[in-house]
This record gives sequence, C-alpha cells and structure tokens, in this order.
Amino acid sequence: MKMNRVLVLLPAMLGVLMLARPAEAQYYGGGGYGYGPPPPRPQFGYRHRVHGYVGAQLTGIGILAQSRDNAGYLGPGGGGGGLFGGVRLGPFFALELNWNFTYHNVLDDYYNYWGGNQYWSAFHLQTIELNGKIHIPTRGAVEPYIQLGVGFAFLGVSWDERYTDYWGTTYGQSGDYVFASGIDFNVGGGLDIWLSPFISLGGRVLYKGIRFGEEKFAMNSTAKAKASNFANAVNVDLNVTLHF
Repeated sequence: MKMNRVLVLLPAMLGVLMLARPAEAQYYGGGGYGYGPPPPRPQFGYRHRVHGYVGAQLTGIGILAQSRDNAGYLGPGGGGGGLFGGVRLGPFFALELNWNFTYHNVLDDYYNYWGGNQYWSAFHLQTIELNGKIHIPTRGAVEPYIQLGVGFAFLGVSWDERYTDYWGTTYGQSGDYVFASGIDFNVGGGLDIWLSPFISLGGRVLYKGIRFGEEKFAMNSTAKAKASNFANAVNVDLNVTLHF
C-alpha cells in the first residue's frame, strides 16, 4: 500500500521540480511575470535624445572689476534678460546661441564738449554668444552641466543733449548710440530641473570677461578715449526652456 502511494506521488514531485526556477530569474515584463534574465535598463532617458530647444532668461550681472583710467562705466552691476536656443546633441553635449541684455546705472552722468553737455541716463550691455555645454546625465529630475562660450559685446548709452547758445536759447535732443564694443567669453555651470521631457527650469552662474575697444562719443565720432577697457563680471540667470 505504501509503495502504491509513493508511485502515485513520484510523478507529481518530478513535475514540480522540472517547472521550478530560481526566484531571481523571474522578472516583471509589464504583462506579467516571466522567466529568464531581466531586460536591460535603458542607459539614458528620453530627454537625452537629440533635439532642439528654445528659452528665456532673467539675468543679473555683477561687475567685479573694470580696468579704466577714467571711470567704471558699467558700475557695480545691472539686470535684464534674454533669449536663447540650441541643439542637444545627445546625452553629453549641446550647442547654444544666447542673446542677453542688461541695464546699468551711469556713474559719470555727462560728457562735456564745446560748452555743451551730453547727459548720459543709462548704459545697456548686450552680448551675443555661442556656448558649448557639457551635460552630466542623471536619472533624476536635476541635471548639472558645464558651460564655455565666446561672443560679441555691445555697450550702448542713452543720452540727453543740452546746448545753450549766445542768446540764452537752450536746444536739446536725445537718443542712443553704441559707446563701445568688443569680444567676450564666459565659463561656469548650471542646473536644469526637468518638469517633463518637454519643459525644464534652470539657473546658471558664469564668469564673464569683456574686452571693449576704443570708446566713441556721439557728437564727435573721431574723439576717442585711447584706452581699451576690460571688465570682469559674474553673471547669474534663471531660465525656462521648451524642448521639442
């Protein structure tokens, strides 16, 4: 009788042993559990694809030092904003074109010429830069990067001119012109916070070096300050970016 029970149970036990697999061989494939090695995990996310992007920024710039004999025209700093667009070339690299505009208070409020005065109300600094970005890809929402760039800088001035003639009549006009221009470069880094594969918020901190050429005055284009002007600055911006 015992032998008969053994013979009945033996096929069932062999079937269980044949179907059994180690627990670590099981994986969830979306439709249920299966056997075999788990599928490879994607190395990078969808946001690391090759794609284009555009964005806008709010900018603050602090002037660390400005080498000039007469005055530091950019003052302690200024604020403004800008636009940018670029191409993400994969997980690690991106190229970006950035336009930025900041206003600066005037420290020397007028330029005197031939008995007339030209009052400067504000300086505005524009930069157009081509930037290379080295991203450090992550699986989380926050992704850092390093940035290097070079471009052109334009320093404009808003002015109000007043001139009194021999009979005491005062004449006036106002306008804007490019006071100085030159090249600039930047180096620094930033963070992107990805809200979705298509929208990110970010910020960056950059050192900027700006090399202006000879200065020009509006009323006498041949009158120039025969000295170049180099500014050391820290640029901070907050931005929003749309990826497509």
